[in-house]
Amino acid sequence: MTYSSVAKLIELQKRLSRRIVSSLKPMDTASIRRIVGLDAAYSKRYGGVAIAALTTRDGQLLTYSVALGEPPLQYIPGLLAFREAPLFYTALRLLDSNYDLVVVDGHGISHPRRAGIASHIGIAIAKPSIGVAKKKLYGHEQIVSEDCKPPCIAGYVVDEDTGEKLAAIVRTGRSKKSRLYVSPGAYTDLDSATTIVLELLEARKTPLPAPTYHADRISKTIARQLDSGELSPRSLKKRHRTLLDYI
Repeated sequence: MTYSSVAKLIELQKRLSRRIVSSLKPMDTASIRRIVGLDAAYSKRYGGVAIAALTTRDGQLLTYSVALGEPPLQYIPGLLAFREAPLFYTALRLLDSNYDLVVVDGHGISHPRRAGIASHIGIAIAKPSIGVAKKKLYGHEQIVSEDCKPPCIAGYVVDEDTGEKLAAIVRTGRSKKSRLYVSPGAYTDLDSATTIVLELLEARKTPLPAPTYHADRISKTIARQLDSGELSPRSLKKRHRTLLDYI
């Protein structure tokens, strides 16, 4: 990808960020019943394996959909949305189910331009979205509690220039390295996003919120079976639901 192409995508994010920031507001967390988790793995033979996993509020997996395809560009920090979101949109269309919230493996506003993949997706589908990332992308960490009992808020990621809180640092295990970065994507705020994620972690005792935990496990299973020849793209549509046996 050329420098000018990257510059155009960055400029697009800068324009989109105005819509993202204006959408941030407290969410009616009591109304959330069905949640979709989005995550992707990669097959050496077939490219991206994107999963939309639909769960209940307490993390029970109801169903999921799969989208396969070559990503349109390589990974560039800050531009993950342009690599993975197209497959996620396909997976969401294939899901063909009602849902109230999307939890994405990636960042929301904890991003240099306040436009992480969770924010892109929330704006595109006009639904609340939350980003849950395993690594920090942008900002300064402020630890407020080294010894809180997980799952718990150990600190925040803040903008060094403005002091704005961009994400909560959520401890998920005994190790201080067992942490997630939770940020609002769109149509929610940091407090609401953190409340939902803590509840999901507590409900199933999983290292990731149940929606993205299921999406992560299923995407990796399918990618591995595609590469081994156990599954083919043609057979996947008929056979993938039997993978529920792994849970």
